[in-house]
Amino acid sequence: MLSCLVDANQTWAKNAPVLVLTVAALRFKRNGEENSSAIHDMGLASANLTVEATARGLAVHQMAGIIPDKAKELYHVPDGYQVVTAMAIGYAADPDQLPEKFKQRDLAPRTRRPQKEFVFEGRWGISKG
Repeated sequence: MLSCLVDANQTWAKNAPVLVLTVAALRFKRNGEENSSAIHDMGLASANLTVEATARGLAVHQMAGIIPDKAKELYHVPDGYQVVTAMAIGYAADPDQLPEKFKQRDLAPRTRRPQKEFVFEGRWGISKG
């Protein structure tokens, strides 16, 4: 599984006790129709897993830095499924154990984009306030 992560994620994820690949079914099993909400459904499942794990004292780090084609080949993911992201699950480690560039990123204050950059009213690009 570690080989399916980009190098930067391998550096620290190698210490996680659990690594997960998220995979979306692009078609509904019941009728074979396209599942246009597949990525949304996978994201919602990941979010719920993260909330539950956090409530149980675990840390979840979601990663977009993966090599989907390698994961698909290694795990024989069939056509009709998309490898989307990965997650590391475990107990948060001491940031001092990380290489310096990751340590600084981990300890940096968290910031959020202002809502006016992505919440629009009436039409795309028009924000209120």
